[in-house]
Amino acid sequence: MTHHYRPAAWQDCRDMAPYMREQDAKEVMASNGLNPLRSLQESFKVSAECNTVIHDDGDVVGMFGVSDCHAFGSPWLLGTDKLIDTKKEFIPQAKEWVERINGDYPLLLNYVHADNAVSIKWLKSLGFKFIKYIKEYGVGGQPFYQFVRIKENV
Repeated sequence: MTHHYRPAAWQDCRDMAPYMREQDAKEVMASNGLNPLRSLQESFKVSAECNTVIHDDGDVVGMFGVSDCHAFGSPWLLGTDKLIDTKKEFIPQAKEWVERINGDYPLLLNYVHADNAVSIKWLKSLGFKFIKYIKEYGVGGQPFYQFVRIKENV
């Protein structure tokens, strides 16, 4: 089996939650007060599209998707420490996915914890721009960046 992604299943939330990256777990707790399992389940439920990244050993190492917020799409990704192992295969797939989703949602918008350096680097590589620093965001009142990707020539 090679690294790949597929449509998510509810069980993937339970399989991944205990192994969520520490920084991702901190981010979801600070933004909306949810633990890893609840954050994955809520993201699964509210997403117009939700996918799971599978490591070549069969483990669930990431989940990502987009929530339909009517005026814009809200992309998200949560991972485990093993997600980095999939980057050679997953980065090109992620770029194609973001392009496709940005076609459906000309404005993509979400927030990332200011300390989440791995996610910030990832988002920049996918063409997202950081437009606002928020000193106290979410239920935890911690620093976050608002990021966007706008489809040109709409």
